[in-house]
Amino acid sequence: MKIPRLRIGLLGRVAVALAAVGLLPLALVSYRLVQINREAMVEQVLRTHIVAAKTAAERVAAFLSARESLVRAAAESPELADPRSPGAQQLLVGNLQAWAGLGVLGIAVVDPQGQEVVRVQLTGDAPRRSVAAGLQAPGPSAGVAVVGREPLLLRIGAPLTAGKGALVLVCRGDPLLDMVQAEELGEQADLVIAQRSGVVVAGSAPTLEGIPPALLQLGLSGKIAGSGRFPSGDGMILGAYAPVPVGSWVVLSRQPTRIAEAVAATMRSQAGLALGLAGLLIGGLSAGAWLTVVRPIRQLVAAQRNLAGASQSDTGGDEIADLQRTFEVLKQSLSERKALDDVFLGRYQVVEALGSGAMGSVFRGWDPRLKRPVALKTVHLASDLDPEKRKALLDTLMREGVALARLSHPNVVAVYDLEDAPEGAFIAMELVDGPNLEKLLWRRGRLTPEESVLLGAAIARGLAAAHEQEIVHRDVKPANVLLGKNDTIKVTDFGIAGFLAGTAEEEGTVYGTPGYLPPESLMGRGFGKGGDLFALGVLLYRCVSGVMPFAGGEAEEVLQATLFGTAKPLRDRVSNLPSELDSLVLHLLDRDPERRPASAAAVAAELERIAGARGLTWKLAENDASSQAEDVFGSSSVDWEARWVPTKRVR
Repeated sequence: MKIPRLRIGLLGRVAVALAAVGLLPLALVSYRLVQINREAMVEQVLRTHIVAAKTAAERVAAFLSARESLVRAAAESPELADPRSPGAQQLLVGNLQAWAGLGVLGIAVVDPQGQEVVRVQLTGDAPRRSVAAGLQAPGPSAGVAVVGREPLLLRIGAPLTAGKGALVLVCRGDPLLDMVQAEELGEQADLVIAQRSGVVVAGSAPTLEGIPPALLQLGLSGKIAGSGRFPSGDGMILGAYAPVPVGSWVVLSRQPTRIAEAVAATMRSQAGLALGLAGLLIGGLSAGAWLTVVRPIRQLVAAQRNLAGASQSDTGGDEIADLQRTFEVLKQSLSERKALDDVFLGRYQVVEALGSGAMGSVFRGWDPRLKRPVALKTVHLASDLDPEKRKALLDTLMREGVALARLSHPNVVAVYDLEDAPEGAFIAMELVDGPNLEKLLWRRGRLTPEESVLLGAAIARGLAAAHEQEIVHRDVKPANVLLGKNDTIKVTDFGIAGFLAGTAEEEGTVYGTPGYLPPESLMGRGFGKGGDLFALGVLLYRCVSGVMPFAGGEAEEVLQATLFGTAKPLRDRVSNLPSELDSLVLHLLDRDPERRPASAAAVAAELERIAGARGLTWKLAENDASSQAEDVFGSSSVDWEARWVPTKRVR
């Protein structure tokens, strides 16, 4: 099933434009109108503080972890067993070159007493002085230590695995200063990184002076993260604290409560009137746009769609694109109607257009000789197709048409006549008065498990009859299952997908509908009877659950899900589901065609057994029997359309 993407129709565009013009002067006020009373604003500020503290702590941890990981990994190198060896020297130089972008100024190996054994550093006086100061600063060689303030320098070390001593790097700590910027906290707010000893590492305040003792006690414990209101000599202070998961550091924030209270008071005096007036203005202008522009365009689109027999638009509510699409379909329909008259030379009368797509159109026709309704279908061929290839394809379609005409199966749409012409093929076939399964699903969302069992059995019987004639459908999907008002279930368009697949101009492509194409076809291994069974499994899953087993917002995502995703069992989506049906559907969806059911006949027999055990019979409800689904403007179609799919991109 195609996942609808976020698209904005004409009315939406008008409303957005009006909102942008009308609300832009009020944007700052509107953004801060979530809470308009004192307590709510204080709580909002507290939430902002804890988010800022946790975010800063996570960023600091990521900064330190990345560099500690580099040091630990390098300390495990066997070359460092002899730090003065050429191999060790080469390793240190290579690491310095690779890590310079992370602010690393120098790397050294020190002995167990912390005395320097060997060092590499960036060129220049400033890096040399910084590295020397960092190595000479007191403290353990392993772990993280602050060894400089102007500029901020860090020493990070790890014990050597292959020898005695430690590997130490000295790096700039400037990125930590950016991690504790407090602009999002508002006025008079401080955000600092501090050691648990109480020394500030970086932040908007040089010391912890002014931070309430209760906040300091909770924060410097380094055990939990939190926020709250704390008493102070200047009144209540809002604050938050969060431990840094790496090292012995914490992040603290503070801000006077009166700041939040002042903001809340200002907001109360402005909020309601400003937004109310802007909303009324935008609503009035949008209503005018609907009446004078959008509604007439929608009516024109609906009229064109009905005239051309076009299916529901897949433009996501974009009226202009829908208008263009239906106009093209109307032109195509008129052209193909004339082509039908020319090819069949008056044998059939064209009554009306039933549907149109990228590969052809379907018309309701009348056979005056046999006094019966017929469906007339056109199948396009590319105008630049090689003549010999065109003839071979048409010959193949004619042979399959003859085989289908002889088939005469109650679950297969009968073929009456077939003609070829330079522009394509023209087929006269049985007219099934009723909707196709795609429109029924589009209307209802999903079917009951009992209805799905009966549908699946009928479709499988139709496939089995075709497979006996060595005809593979190649495009089993709801749009190709017709539901007659007389309670018939028939599969249509046998051989059409195979016929179109033969027109491929590029190697490494397959023709079919994303979501129903089997994995083996997507990997360029052809399409056999097992592919029809896989598509039947997808169709049954869609009918029972209302969703596709392998879905995505774009066709490429659907293909990747088909190849590598896992279908969730139906029993996890639908209650009171026959266990045999769940097992059979997952069996049909097996990626390996050899592990799928042996044949369509075997699938039909199993579904008929389930239906017989429960006394099920198929009956199309009267409100479902309309051949046209309701035209809810802007809804997306249930399934992707058939298309060319490059297999090389999804291997």
